[in-house]
Amino acid sequence: MLRTARTLLSLYSSYGLLVLANALFTTLTSLRADIEGFAVQTIGLIMACYFLGMFLGARFTSKVIQRGGHIRAFAAFASFLSLSPLMHILFIDPWVWACLRLIDGFCLAGLFIITESWLNARADNKTRGSILAIYMVVNYLASGLGQLFLMFASPDTFEAFAVASICFSLSLMPLMMTRTEAPVPQAVTGFAVKPLLKVAPAGFFGAVCAGSVGAAFFAMAPIYAQNLNYSVQQISLFMMAGVFSGLVLQIPLGKLSDRIERRKVLAGVCFGALVFSCLMILHSVFTLPFYLMLINVFCYGSLAFVIYPLSVAHVNDWSDPSQLMQTSSGMIIGYGGGAVFGPMLSSSLMSAFGPAALFGYIAINLVVMMMYAIYQSKKAGLNREKMEFVAQPAVQFPTEELYAAVQDELTLFRMSFTSVMIKIPLNKMKRMEVPP
Repeated sequence: MLRTARTLLSLYSSYGLLVLANALFTTLTSLRADIEGFAVQTIGLIMACYFLGMFLGARFTSKVIQRGGHIRAFAAFASFLSLSPLMHILFIDPWVWACLRLIDGFCLAGLFIITESWLNARADNKTRGSILAIYMVVNYLASGLGQLFLMFASPDTFEAFAVASICFSLSLMPLMMTRTEAPVPQAVTGFAVKPLLKVAPAGFFGAVCAGSVGAAFFAMAPIYAQNLNYSVQQISLFMMAGVFSGLVLQIPLGKLSDRIERRKVLAGVCFGALVFSCLMILHSVFTLPFYLMLINVFCYGSLAFVIYPLSVAHVNDWSDPSQLMQTSSGMIIGYGGGAVFGPMLSSSLMSAFGPAALFGYIAINLVVMMMYAIYQSKKAGLNREKMEFVAQPAVQFPTEELYAAVQDELTLFRMSFTSVMIKIPLNKMKRMEVPP
């Protein structure tokens, strides 16, 4: 495993710099838009364009990768991203920013697809779990450090956007210099929703909920904190606490869901996140110490960012092994739809009712999901053999969810082919697999 991980060091380095730059740039965009006097609804629309670009990119960037290969496609996508922060400063206009964020999302989806397909191609059943665990740690660490950069560069200056541009450019260097052979690009199949709604509707709507609350948080939480008159340094700590929290409870709650009916665990997680969402509303109404806000957002994130992995695990429990590709693509539609509409709806509520409406919107989503999970659990009342829960990134800027589901399809295709060659049943390999 260590030997394989060493061969992927350049890929991990490029990915880490990419995530760091994207974390910094996304928060910068929200804060600078507010400083420039953009309406809250306009900021929500700009951020929604980013997630729409991610959704489209998760489906269509595979054509670019197939044409140019992993390394050339990575260079092309990262090159545009290095220009985007500078173009944001040169053209301070909401329509220009919306178009740029749409293209940013498209390019980011391609970069993440390249990263995960490369990792899966270099991993086997014995090393995949460890390799993807390192990937997850890099993801959380880099995204948290990206938020921390705000403590040293104010969003109302050119320098902050220049730093983001530099980090995007630096992400090219490790991968351009690697001697590791890139995998052969493979085609991606289409999307499908109906199979999910038939066998595991709670899993599909859990993905919708995760996309909605996750996108709303990462797009509008900086505006929430800024409207409460916190400094840029405090906003940086606030966002960093929200990011790092996603790693804390994934394994414990995942193992718990291996023992207890997953929909009940999903309902409990939604209830816990709901409690801390309400506390965040109270924090915006009453003047409370800043450290309490950090504790609240940390606890909220540690629960809210487990919703998507639990939903994926529930779907895998009930999916037909012959329909796994369709199941994975259906999760893209669920998460992507929630991620696109989350910023727009939450920003409209914030414009009408103030910053507290952000967590009010999140609370509404969590209540609906909690009640639906309880209803589905009581309605089913059946026991079924479970797959083991696998922790996976459900944080940063809900980007991983869009491309991870796509990469499930690629991984399953490769494993299906391998199973035929070495005579191992696919359902057995399914249990051995650790999805991204």
